[in-house]
Amino acid sequence: MRISMQILADRLIQNYPEYQQGELSEEMNLKRPLFYQSGTDFKKNKVYIARESEVSVNALREHGDNLVLIVGNSAKFGDELIPGVCYFSEDCNPEALFNTVQRIFDTYDAWDERMQHLAMSERTLKQLLDGSHRIFHNPIMVSTTDGFIIDCSSLMNTMPEFQEILQNNQVTVLEEEMDTITGVPEVKHYQDPVTQKNNLFIDIYDKNRSAYRVILVEASRKLKMYDEFLLQHLAKYIQQMLEKYTVVQSDIGYSLDRLLSNILTEDEMDTSSIETQFDTFHWKENHHYFCMNIHVSTVDRQNLTVIKFICNRIESLVKGSCAFLLDENIVVYVNLNHLGKTMKESIKIVTGFLQDSYLKAGISYEFSGLQSFKQYYLQSKIALEEGSKQYPLRWVNRFDDIALDYLIGKCTDRMEPKVVCSLAVLKLRDYDREHKTDYYDTLRTYITCQMNAVKAAKELFIHRSTFLYRMAHIKELVDIDLEDSDQLLYLLLTYKLLEKEKDDKNIEE
Repeated sequence: MRISMQILADRLIQNYPEYQQGELSEEMNLKRPLFYQSGTDFKKNKVYIARESEVSVNALREHGDNLVLIVGNSAKFGDELIPGVCYFSEDCNPEALFNTVQRIFDTYDAWDERMQHLAMSERTLKQLLDGSHRIFHNPIMVSTTDGFIIDCSSLMNTMPEFQEILQNNQVTVLEEEMDTITGVPEVKHYQDPVTQKNNLFIDIYDKNRSAYRVILVEASRKLKMYDEFLLQHLAKYIQQMLEKYTVVQSDIGYSLDRLLSNILTEDEMDTSSIETQFDTFHWKENHHYFCMNIHVSTVDRQNLTVIKFICNRIESLVKGSCAFLLDENIVVYVNLNHLGKTMKESIKIVTGFLQDSYLKAGISYEFSGLQSFKQYYLQSKIALEEGSKQYPLRWVNRFDDIALDYLIGKCTDRMEPKVVCSLAVLKLRDYDREHKTDYYDTLRTYITCQMNAVKAAKELFIHRSTFLYRMAHIKELVDIDLEDSDQLLYLLLTYKLLEKEKDDKNIEE
């Protein structure tokens, strides 16, 4: 990788703080160093290390586009600081200086090779951004041109000043920056009004239209002039990675989206031809599937670039999946036979991306059968809606996490809990309030301990004989048969319903 005079000079000052320099070019054109031999012509775009005794002032003035590092007594050159020349003291070892310059080139070559590898592999944008920290020493974000944050350096998660924009998943975009730019993308400066940080940004184009933005934030160190050129270089690799995620879907992919969308939206569908239609995509009746429902905000739904990115990113992470926008959510069906992994492994793959993108998902059960797509879509939607209410901090809610609460909620859809619940349990609750007894909790504990009197007594912190006395009194007060499995289930549901009613009242208060 070629670097600029300014980059090299800035790195050298860490080892040689006393050296002097003439005006240095910003152009990224320098190649690896050579030792200068007296009387030879300068090649182009090289770093030369020369002893002051081996080079004349006139030769230095005609060195061209090279960077010349002079070691020795600089008095020979007077007070003149020649452009493209750096002056080191007599104490400087030329061989050590040569090795230092080589290591600087090694650093940038290693970074460039790593960026190439990450851009072409199945790695994430975050890994690519984190891999650039040694070069920029500042965090980097990638967003759409209207501010939706696609990904950012891990460093930003540890810095308090960025928590607001990360929580909202939105970076401020100024209107005058939104103009379409023709020709080579330029690096621009602006100050973010939220973080009050100076930023550099460069736009990435899709079909000659500005679609994405790479933003370098001044946080850990001051921005350098050469950061502009390095950001341009990094943007090329980010563009390669984004192109992999946002490739326009093929006709087959589009048809699969449309087929699944039609199944979910049409009230009646000709089921006789479904198997034939899915066979085109090698989705079979006996394959195993599951469905994800991913919530996207109103603002994001209006931005097709964001939706396209999310869908294609999921499809690239989870092979054998099909993602598309339906109503307010992104729906994803995963064909586990095509993926070759378990449902648990599949969810683990996508959870990191959901968390990094501040997206929440509901997950259905695993299922088979092409006629089942709609039912399990509804199941994943319920998992998302109910899970977001009950577990707002979770990124992923599986239906089996909320299934019981969903069933309990359905019991009181049309009637209040007191109308649905067991009269025996309600009578015990009222009796306790009037007589200061504890029969309501005693019966609940006995049932949840699977009718184990010893265990129930320990749970209640009472003697076994006291417990047996209470149970005998309970049976005198209410007519219950704990040997009847149906009645036992009814009692358990009653307790669940009453607990939920109590929790709901506490939340309202």
